[in-house]
Amino acid sequence: MRGELKHPELIEIIDDGSGVKTYGPDQVWYKKNRCQKSGCGPTAASLLLAYLAITRPSLQALYPARRMVRKDFAELMETMFTYVTPGIMGLNRLEPFVEGVLKYASERGVALEPHVLQVSGIEVGRRDPFAELAPFVLQGLELDCPIALLVLANGQESQLQNWHWITITQAEISEGKLLATASDEGIVHSFDLGLWYETTPLSGGLVYFTPAS
Repeated sequence: MRGELKHPELIEIIDDGSGVKTYGPDQVWYKKNRCQKSGCGPTAASLLLAYLAITRPSLQALYPARRMVRKDFAELMETMFTYVTPGIMGLNRLEPFVEGVLKYASERGVALEPHVLQVSGIEVGRRDPFAELAPFVLQGLELDCPIALLVLANGQESQLQNWHWITITQAEISEGKLLATASDEGIVHSFDLGLWYETTPLSGGLVYFTPAS
């Protein structure tokens, strides 16, 4: 079973000057050093909103530029940092991420509905990735929504960074594993999402947004 975005080409961002394409944004595009170091959360939020705006005309106000061009996208990132703002410990919970995105959307006349899957650190070793996680991820992708993933501890999945947000764009169940592809710092990143879910000792979670019904 496989889930993926209907327009994967929209994840690619081109630099008009150099012609270089990246797989999604990179937090180093922020102007300030602090933002470059801590801006993975608002970077992921920017990708979620830009994709929604381009694929749904009613949501265009979320990203009026409607072009996956680095200059325009970097401007969205700078704005989103003021809504989805990391604190001293970074952006280590889903709640401020969701609240910031909803506030940004509301101020632009757009109502979004968040879909959230919380992961509790106390359940390490007792989570079944096929009970809640797989249906959540595959449903989000079926709805053509990128999914933000918060990883505080990578557990046994060494392909993931600790204390980091990335954006899932594709997932599949293969040979008893839940594998995912994500945009992470401008590159394609593949990893075992199920392994992370089963073994992470800290909390984390996933979130995507749809137009409010």
